[in-house]
Amino acid sequence: MLSNQSPRRKKVLTRTFAGILLCILSTSTSLWGQRYQVGDIVENFTLTNRATNEPVSLSDFEGKVVFLEWFAYWCPFCQAAAKQVKQGIVDHYGGGGNPNGVPVLHVALNLEPDNPGFTDQFITEHSLQLVLQDTDASLASKFHVGGQPIFAIINGVENSTSHEQWELIYSRLGYGADNQPITEFRQAINSVEAGISVEAPSITQHPTSQNLATGSELTLSVQATGDELTYVWKKDEQTLEGQSSATLTIATSTLADSGSYTVTVSNAGGEIVSSVAEISVRLSFEDYLADTGLTGNDAFIQADPDADGYSNVFEYLAQTNPNDSSSTPAMSLQFKQTDEGLMLEAIFPTNELTIGYTVRVEASMDPSFTTDNSTMHSFDSEGKIETLIDLNKELFARLVANPI
Repeated sequence: MLSNQSPRRKKVLTRTFAGILLCILSTSTSLWGQRYQVGDIVENFTLTNRATNEPVSLSDFEGKVVFLEWFAYWCPFCQAAAKQVKQGIVDHYGGGGNPNGVPVLHVALNLEPDNPGFTDQFITEHSLQLVLQDTDASLASKFHVGGQPIFAIINGVENSTSHEQWELIYSRLGYGADNQPITEFRQAINSVEAGISVEAPSITQHPTSQNLATGSELTLSVQATGDELTYVWKKDEQTLEGQSSATLTIATSTLADSGSYTVTVSNAGGEIVSSVAEISVRLSFEDYLADTGLTGNDAFIQADPDADGYSNVFEYLAQTNPNDSSSTPAMSLQFKQTDEGLMLEAIFPTNELTIGYTVRVEASMDPSFTTDNSTMHSFDSEGKIETLIDLNKELFARLVANPI
């Protein structure tokens, strides 16, 4: 049985009964499409805690079976229900939750806006612990309209094997004089299975930093353990659209692809962020020549179109202009007599924006550098060479650029 009295009107005149009934039916029909049905996912809501005046949301009850009970203090069926729900639900599940170990939370919702003293008396009499205010029935109307009490049971357990989180598993309008509803309530509550524990992902191999030339393929990958993993790649803290697998691929890289890359690996158990992979995309030798406008024979690697004594590859490594003879690499190469002996000194600061070639000094007794006894000397991180030479092996020196 249920009460169709409005919380604001306790008396119904006989001569207006038909009109009131029609209004109730009309309201029910107009809201039918907005009502939750069993199996629907209940959207998060926020109401006010009657005792503390603080906001309380459905999401605050995560991990529990949520038993909602709407009441009005003057409603006789609400009074009957409150007593039996206290014994049959609140006390019954108070110790350890349902048979599957899921905690059960009873939430009372007050529909009566007037006479707060009587509502307080109702709350005290039935030992209601958590009472929320729904005096405009804004939430109640999403479940049932036209009376009270109203009951709704919602699963708040994530990864439950029986129900989706926030699924409405039971709904009822009205309450009978016997314990039959309690049996139905328990059946619904007991049907909720505990959530499956999902192990959070762990990264076993992080993406690595790289230097690469424009036009080449950029590939970053991550290896991680865990079930049902998802991946979100970011560059400089900005999410990269379309990059949602364990491997990030950019088919043709540009200078704009330089930056700091990370990937967030997640599943239902949690998430983990990879270490940062620093990507430096540098202008390729081919793109460098294209930018200078050189064509034909002038665009060969060994060509020297500005006749300054430095071929294109050395101009590229120094990032000078191969079309301008006044723009030359800051290079020097000499033999220098010291107290320790004859020393080879060389300077060639390779620009950090270049890639694909390395420059070294080749020393030999043969001015044509055709013999097999040449010695190769590498520049240090500052672009310098200072080394004593063997006069029996090294009398001539030259710069040599080789592809890496």
